[in-house]
Amino acid sequence: MPPKSQFLSDASRVTADMVHRQRILSAMDKYRVARTGTQGAFQDWQEARKIASATKKAAISRLHEHLMEFERNATARGTQVHWARDTDEARAIILGIIRRQNAKRIIKSKVMTSEEIHLNDLLESEGFGVIESDLGEFIQQLKHEAPYHFVFPCMHLSRGEISELFEDKIKSAPSNDPEELTMIARRWLRDKYIQADVGITGANFIVAETGMISITENEGNARLTGALPKTMISLVGIEKVVPKLADLALFLPMLATAGTGQALTCYNTAYGGPRQPGEPDGPDEWHVVLLDNHRTALLADSEQRDALHCIRCGACLNVCPIFKNIGGLSYGTTYQGPIGSVITPHLRGLQDWKHLSGASSLCGACTATCPVKIDLHHHLLHNRRNAAREKPDPLEALAWRLFSRSINQPFVYSVGSKLARFAQPLHRLVQDTPLDPMRAWTKTRTAPKLAPQSFKDWWRARGRPGARMTPSAESTLGHAESKEGTLKADRGTPTPSITARDITLGRIREALQDVTHTAPPHVSRAALRQVMPVVDDPLSLFAAHARTLRADFFDLPDEAAAKAKLQELAQSHGWTKIATHQGRLTDAVVPRILPVLDATHGYDVTELEACSVGVTECDALIAQTGSVLLTARSGGGRALSVLPEHHVVLARRGQLLPDLPAAYDYLHEFYGSAWASLMTLITGPSRTGDIERILVLGAHGPKKLSILLF
Repeated sequence: MPPKSQFLSDASRVTADMVHRQRILSAMDKYRVARTGTQGAFQDWQEARKIASATKKAAISRLHEHLMEFERNATARGTQVHWARDTDEARAIILGIIRRQNAKRIIKSKVMTSEEIHLNDLLESEGFGVIESDLGEFIQQLKHEAPYHFVFPCMHLSRGEISELFEDKIKSAPSNDPEELTMIARRWLRDKYIQADVGITGANFIVAETGMISITENEGNARLTGALPKTMISLVGIEKVVPKLADLALFLPMLATAGTGQALTCYNTAYGGPRQPGEPDGPDEWHVVLLDNHRTALLADSEQRDALHCIRCGACLNVCPIFKNIGGLSYGTTYQGPIGSVITPHLRGLQDWKHLSGASSLCGACTATCPVKIDLHHHLLHNRRNAAREKPDPLEALAWRLFSRSINQPFVYSVGSKLARFAQPLHRLVQDTPLDPMRAWTKTRTAPKLAPQSFKDWWRARGRPGARMTPSAESTLGHAESKEGTLKADRGTPTPSITARDITLGRIREALQDVTHTAPPHVSRAALRQVMPVVDDPLSLFAAHARTLRADFFDLPDEAAAKAKLQELAQSHGWTKIATHQGRLTDAVVPRILPVLDATHGYDVTELEACSVGVTECDALIAQTGSVLLTARSGGGRALSVLPEHHVVLARRGQLLPDLPAAYDYLHEFYGSAWASLMTLITGPSRTGDIERILVLGAHGPKKLSILLF
């Protein structure tokens, strides 16, 4: 079935399902309440949007330079960077890596680009076992459905439907409890992480300055995917670039606020290479696949290239009246809602997918909510105009010409209005039948009634003199002229000596010929702090955030008190074995009353998974968000802080920092260019809201987080 026909069929079915629609509206109401509170904590949200937009604009204007900088810095630490021009090349690269590793089992975190290239279908057809580890994506995989929403993949399903699905697919006992359903998935997936040969991730940001990618999540599944398999593959769109690591100080809280209504998502992890010397775990190989797949064609469109600024927060979906009524699956494409309706015609063909740009009320809510200020609702109009110009519809063109002539001739307009008022009562005789000229409208709506008297007639009847109305000016919005000779990316056939990298960079350079390259906006730390949430009393603020996040925070006087508190926690939680690493604080504080697994120089993953608790040091605590900052060095590797059921963090009082800008300054000062392979911000225990938007702790990572400051 053609995409448009399928869309109309699916949209009609969903809009008639009032239970389905009410479920989506309920979820969106919860999101709205959460976002309103978090966004209100910013001192100046609109100024934050301006800074984020300007940063992305500057990054895209020098995209080729930033990608080469990323490649240079990433490969210096052992990362293997691949370039893919299109779906076929990306699939071939990933399949080749997996075959070279003689891999059989693959675990995936949320990877929208893999949905874009239909990677799971390929791998399954080649005989590989592929498991989605994000709870919502896992549920959708069991249903053989695409994700419903960027952020909330299974938001359309009830707990009862999920219970029945688990009973059928993984043979679990029935349950009506979202927490128990989450634990069923957690237990089922644990072995899959441990047995996986390859882990596949996406990325939210590419950091050019450091050669890193940044992944945002709540569940901990991406961290496990990047910690346990021996090979890690990250498939990333080339547009994800930000110039500096410090840019994340603004982008991460804005992504969380716009996407889920959180101050910061639970895990924000920057990966800086495969396992580095002295680190106890992590992949032996890390491959980053940079995907074009028509992004350079969109980049060449000067009118719409700002759509590449998108950070995939899903905010435009959450406010869109069309999405709320037709749901995510009706779109039939990887990217739903307003942003999907803008970019899908560029990625998959304008004529086949132009109907998505028509599925809009043009209310502008998407543009108003976008954290990077993409002009979404105007881009929907641009797509409509471009589709009509590329392939005009003769009947539609005739209808508009007749309308234009009649509306600009007062006599014709006046006679037509009178005839319409006379004919309207007769409309009910043919309403919602094949003879109804308005059937496309009236089959789901009531036709609006014409006023009994026009304004001109009313004015004339009151005896008001007036000048004859002049023809209305043609709307510039609907008929905006596109720039002639818009640059198009070169799609020429490569010669054997030209690589995908060369071709992609060449396309980018050609696409940006009309752009004045600009440096990223210089925003001082003081200016950034003027727009972000206020930090007055760091200790009190951190404690308040910890309570909100359901983490346990203990402000203790000294090491002796910290050691006593750990012994108390061991008894109260019934710990049987402690996993930790060597460090000044851990050596001094971790009690030896129980068996201890020292993970400093490596470990057996099954033994680590069986430990009751992982006790780690950290680099810093961050008052602004209630976060713990640790790296693969300070935190004893990648898995120690995420695999055991309970995570305990030890920190000195001097490690409490006020905010994210201070945290990224610290990382630069302490590590310089000798980055660890992982840096992560931990903000509360692992969590999910994928089942009916009900919060459950311990989705994949620790159910408990305890922080001891002394």
